Amino acid sequence: MKRWLIYAAISAFLVSSAALITSIWFETQARRGIWAGLGAAWLVQVTAFAMLIWITGRWASRVVAGWTVGTLLRLIALGVMAWLSLGEIWSLPAEPTLLALVTGIFVLLLLEPVVFKRGQGAA
Repeated sequence: MKRWLIYAAISAFLVSSAALITSIWFETQARRGIWAGLGAAWLVQVTAFAMLIWITGRWASRVVAGWTVGTLLRLIALGVMAWLSLGEIWSLPAEPTLLALVTGIFVLLLLEPVVFKRGQGAA
């Protein structure tokens, strides 16, 4: 639980910082898409990290299985967001929304092994 809280806090800080920075440079419609993409990225990553911790907590040798489940979750989220934004079901612009989602997932994915390894007792 401690690793998940650390990951959730650091990733929330990164996402909220990125959302604040976008408020300066982008117009309202693009800003809403970026915020939606970053919010979805944060939710997906926090869920994927929780699943990784749960899988490796029960079966320590199944780290690859945990990351595989997380990857499938990320791909599903990307597909759903693409369907919602490209199909104009949401009134959000597709390009900023999907770019923010993919960028947010990538940046937060880089944070995953650092927090995961730190919680295992390694530096």
